[in-house]
Order: sequence, then structure tokens, then C-alpha cells
Amino acid sequence: MATTSTTVQELYTDIVADLQIYFSDAVLLPNSQFVLNSFNIAGSSGNTVRVPITNTYTDAGSVTAGSSIKSAANSIFNPGEVDISMTKYGVGSDVHEEALEDGGLAVVRQALLDRLSGGLAQAVDVAGFEALRDAGANSSINQDGNASLSGAGNHVNIVMSPSALGYAAKREPQVRMWYNPDTDVHEFRASTRAGFAAIWNGVNTEFGIRKLNDVSTIGSGQLTLGDFAKSVANLRSGNHPTMGSGMYAGFIAPATEYSVASQLNSVTQSSIGDLSAIGNRALLTGLIGQAAGIEFFRSNNLGQPV
Repeated sequence: MATTSTTVQELYTDIVADLQIYFSDAVLLPNSQFVLNSFNIAGSSGNTVRVPITNTYTDAGSVTAGSSIKSAANSIFNPGEVDISMTKYGVGSDVHEEALEDGGLAVVRQALLDRLSGGLAQAVDVAGFEALRDAGANSSINQDGNASLSGAGNHVNIVMSPSALGYAAKREPQVRMWYNPDTDVHEFRASTRAGFAAIWNGVNTEFGIRKLNDVSTIGSGQLTLGDFAKSVANLRSGNHPTMGSGMYAGFIAPATEYSVASQLNSVTQSSIGDLSAIGNRALLTGLIGQAAGIEFFRSNNLGQPV
């Protein structure tokens, strides 16, 4: 088919309109199911979002008449903060004029959406899981798995409260295009600016995040459902809020999924609730099952223990 500047502009317009939708379908983090603390600072100045954190309160004490209330229970207000800094992510794709002529606009459009939105979503997802892994400085903090596992060949599974991670976006996914007449190529460039930070509660090691190190080789996973039940118990003992379903979110790699699959509930309407309330396609395809107070989701973007 012949291509014209009009048809190419229509292709660009379609990609601009659908990039955010395809991006959202491809990313687990951020998502309102898992991340309650989300901030959009597009159009404002600055590169950082400061999230205020209050320290833990003290229970009231018994006070006899005429005695000091403060001496009985001194609950000093000493707030802190968590800063979320922006990182720019970008991915580009060049389309030769011959690809438009020979492959057709519909094929090119779909391929570009997959490449641009998927590339951005993958990078943002990885950054989110790294922020969870590094909460408290390293993967051994709040560890319920094998803390001795580290480096390549291992991964950090996550069980988390939806209040445990902060996300900020400075630039929603966008794409720009120009034409290079010398090489007869249409050049597409997509970018976004976003950032994550783990949010602590009271002290810097008290996060609503539990980590479970495991081996990444399929068939060699060491974790059991009991390990994840321990994570839930630790979160509940810290009064960390759950998702609307009353459960925590659990993100596990394929090797861990395989090792606990026989212990997980079957994925049915009765075991996981209303899928229409869960979210986008990434959640629908990533949702494994529900057990031990956790809704389990599969991800290949979990970080290595450090």
C-alpha cells in the first residue's frame, strides 16, 4: 500500500491516544490495588515528592489525680518524611518507509504500541520491585525466606501492604515522532518520568513489606506456603492495612510459583473474588490464586537479593 504524510500522521495520532492504555495493561506496579500513595506532579515544579510520615504513637497511661499526664505517657510528635525522586525512562523505535508500504499501518501500529508501551512498563515495573527489595537498605531486612541467598540465580519475592510503597509520576507515557528524509525512516521516541519509594512506619526498618528470597531455577524453589503465612503474620502484627479484599498482595517469580502451586487454591470465582474489580489485563493474566491471606501475582520483574 502507498503511504502519505496523512496516513503516517493518523498512525502517530492513534499511538499517542493508546500509549497510556497499553502501558497500563502491561505494568503491575504502579496500580491502585497495590499502591495507595500515588502522586501525579505533572505541570508542577520540582523533581521530588516529599511524603510526610508520622511517628508511632504511645498508648495512654493510667494517671492518678494531680500527677503528670506526660510522665504517664509521653507521646512526642516527631514526624519524618520519605522523598520520591523522578527517573526518566525512554525507548525508541525506527520504522522504515518500506515497512509501512509492505506491512501495512495496522501491523506497524500494533507492533509500535507493544514495543513502546511494553518497554516503558517493563522499566517502571522493575524500578518498583527494586524499591520494595531495597526497603530498609537491602533484601535481608524484614526477610522471611532464606537470607543467605543473594546475587544472580536468586530473586526476592514480595508480600506487601498497599500503604507500603509510594509512587509519583512527573510525565505520563508520551511519544513523539519525526521523519528523517536521508534514511527514509519514521522515528518514534517514547518516554515517561516516574519514581518509587518505600514508606516506613515509625522507624526506618518498619515497613509494610516482607521479603522472601528464593532460587530462580524452575524446580529448585525452596519456599512453602508456610513461609508466606509467616509474612502475613508479621504484617498483621504490625497492623499494616490490607487491600480492599482484606488480603495482602504477594508477588512471586515463576520458580516460586511452581514450588507452592500445589498448595494454592484453584483460580475460581469463589477463591479469588470478582475479577472485574481487580484491575487491568496484567493483573488478570498475572493472578495465580489466593491463600494464607495473600492474593498471589506472578512477575518476571522481581529483583535479585543484594
